[in-house]
Amino acid sequence: MQNRKPLYALLAAGGVLAAVLSLFPYTLTLADRAGRKAVNTVRETWQGAAGPQLAAELRPPQPPPPQYDAALWYGSRGQEPEKHGVLVQTFDGNQVLAAHNADTTFNPASLVKLATTLVALRRLGPEHRFTTRVYADGLVDPKSKRLEGSLYLAGDDPTFGDYGAHVVARELKARGIEQVRDKILATYNFSFNFHEKSEDSAKHTSDVLKLGQKETGAAERPAGTELFVIHSNPLREILLYMNAHSVNFVADRIGGMFGGPAEVSRFLVEELKLPAGEVYLETCSGLYTNRMTPRGLGAVIRALVGEANRLGLKIEDLMPIVGCDWGTLRRRLEGTPFECAAVGKTGTLTTTDGGMSNLAGVAFTHDAGPVLFVIIAQGNRIWENKQMTDELLGELLARHSPAPVTGPSPQTRRHLLPSANLRVEPQLYDGRAGKELEDRDAKSRETEGEDDDEPKAVKSANRAGTKTVAPAKVKTATDKPTRGAQGTAGGKSSGRRNKSGRKR
Repeated sequence: MQNRKPLYALLAAGGVLAAVLSLFPYTLTLADRAGRKAVNTVRETWQGAAGPQLAAELRPPQPPPPQYDAALWYGSRGQEPEKHGVLVQTFDGNQVLAAHNADTTFNPASLVKLATTLVALRRLGPEHRFTTRVYADGLVDPKSKRLEGSLYLAGDDPTFGDYGAHVVARELKARGIEQVRDKILATYNFSFNFHEKSEDSAKHTSDVLKLGQKETGAAERPAGTELFVIHSNPLREILLYMNAHSVNFVADRIGGMFGGPAEVSRFLVEELKLPAGEVYLETCSGLYTNRMTPRGLGAVIRALVGEANRLGLKIEDLMPIVGCDWGTLRRRLEGTPFECAAVGKTGTLTTTDGGMSNLAGVAFTHDAGPVLFVIIAQGNRIWENKQMTDELLGELLARHSPAPVTGPSPQTRRHLLPSANLRVEPQLYDGRAGKELEDRDAKSRETEGEDDDEPKAVKSANRAGTKTVAPAKVKTATDKPTRGAQGTAGGKSSGRRNKSGRKR
């Protein structure tokens, strides 16, 4: 019996320990509650003794309440408030003019292009230029001015179009090539006027070149000797053009160069710290099914402004000016005080998710500084929703004094993709002719994309640069033949697109 006493003592000690451990969390809870109560008591005592000023400083910060009931505004117009999302606030976030469904996910449509713009600037840099390389696989007969072989086009410029083809024709003529005996071939990453298939791009480019070749087609890689390289406009100008005209093809091609929608989503979640459940992107252009919140889109715009400032740019270098630039914003806020006093991006879908009509950007004021706005509207009454968006934004900004970026006259509208920034190396064409083509190019490009409801095929048109560099030697029939093959840089585009390559 005496031998069992240590066992009983051990069991008793274990029971006591188990009871203490089981009550320990509850004890901590009681202690936490008691501590909070004591702190609140002290705070209330100090607040009562120190007056309202110190009381306000001790009180936990609260987000400023919206000044405008957007849900009531939509309801009074017979709209379903749950199909709309609004976030309008000063850029510093200190004043909320309106907030409705700001944390609800909607289809952002082409507002996705703003995220693509941000990531493209980070990954490629604002001065990045895409290239189009021209190869001759054969000798040039100086008498007939014919290339006795095939011509190859290789490049990753998503904006290469009619004017780029004219530049190719000029440079070939300067090198004594006015005909091609065999074929004109394009590599898989070469595109002309937003055509997806390289064989289509080769055919349509040849229609401009008029070199009398036997056939056109696609090639895995170029062959022969590189004659010259055409450098595109800087990326910053291409992004402005892409956003102004909402060119899906350009957005998806550029996005595909750094990982596509998966990389843009990763950037938004990991680097911009948006909640993963509030970001879903199927494309880099905004086509098809995508999801973001008005608050998340506002964070993208803030980050884009910050990135522009870091790079020595202004936000109007990347986004079109409302009512003053050609494109989908050409007639938005027209006749209001904020015409030419805001930059923005439209996002329109006619069928996906029942239709979307979105607008986001920054309005500039003298008294409140920049005002960020994101307005989402779901439904197939696209025109009506656009009118209501402009009306709502006008009411929210009415009490503020606009700070215009530029004037509303036609003379102040910018050439969004200036052809003079397209460069050729080495350039043999002397640039004395072709002014009529450049003027025609500028005029046609200015009027593109004004009607946001009926997208037209956007044609890229570029002007040649004026810099002259040392000419490259072109082989003639008297030269020793040299043949070879080189690969090209760039990647295939990701995502699906419409035939016109555009969506507003």
